Amino acid sequence: MSNAPFPPLAERLREAGIIDEARLAALQATTRAPWWLALLLGFAAWIAATMIMSSFFVPLLAFGSGPVARGVGGLLLAAASAFLFRLRKPFTDQMALAFSLAGQSLFVSAFAERFFDLVEGADVLSLAALAASLAMAAIPATTLHRSACALIALFSLAWLIGAGTGLALFGIALAGAAVALWLARPAWAAHPKAPLVKAVAHALTLAALVLAPYGHAHSALTALEEALTGYQTGFVLPVYRIGAALVLLATTAWLCRDTPSLRLPALAGALLFALAAHPAPGLLVAVAVLLAVFHASHRPWIAMTLVFATLYLGELYYSLQDTLLVKSIALIASGAVLLALRTLLRARARRIA
Repeated sequence: MSNAPFPPLAERLREAGIIDEARLAALQATTRAPWWLALLLGFAAWIAATMIMSSFFVPLLAFGSGPVARGVGGLLLAAASAFLFRLRKPFTDQMALAFSLAGQSLFVSAFAERFFDLVEGADVLSLAALAASLAMAAIPATTLHRSACALIALFSLAWLIGAGTGLALFGIALAGAAVALWLARPAWAAHPKAPLVKAVAHALTLAALVLAPYGHAHSALTALEEALTGYQTGFVLPVYRIGAALVLLATTAWLCRDTPSLRLPALAGALLFALAAHPAPGLLVAVAVLLAVFHASHRPWIAMTLVFATLYLGELYYSLQDTLLVKSIALIASGAVLLALRTLLRARARRIA
């Protein structure tokens, strides 16, 4: 028996005769390093990767900076990244991540006419980034690397979709997919492809939360879009607000599927909250994601979703679209609905128990 008051799970499995000593040693070898050690190793690995890539770019530039040289250089870095990921060490994993991102960037730049001319022909660059990120996400690697590759692929796809209603629908689809994956976590957690599914869930969640301000009339995203493209977001707003409300209602209905007595009040409360918080549809997406990740017991995303919700509230409060009275009423009504719903659901739950 271990002297610790709560022995690790692997030791408990060994004591119960479920695993043998060899399997226990293999599990202990894959135990994560402490966060401070992982941080130091990552910092050192990125410095080493930067120095190695600097020495790599010097002979590469000697052959020229044309598309062929950049494409070949990107492929070589990607191959080095795939090899380093096979070692399964914290230091080499971070180096491989740096090589992968640099290789993808170099490969994508090969499709630009000039090395720094990345604005012209952005659709071609987005297609190249989409293909490169999907290819790198398919190799055996860490969850962080696969999440980064999936995130690059999603934002490349968002650029290809372009401004307008299509991008609003894409943001809603991202939110719905992220919620669906977290709600179904017990179903895929033991699947052989679970690491890849988890990475996709991380990328979908972050992309959905980042695109959520797109549904607000004068958010930073829409203001930047109107300045660059001149596109007016008039029809985008109701589409995104309705979609965000539907995602929240669907999430609530799924969570209450086994408790019919709670379903009606929960759905009514979610609908009232969607009506009260309609000036900030990002808040609806954040609440839906929060319910899903709380159901999945994922603490980091619970904290991050609350941070994003706070940012959405701050953006709503300091925006100039609505008067201070309208924003205050929306905030008061949203808080009152949530508090009333909490009281009602707790009373119903006690009655059922």
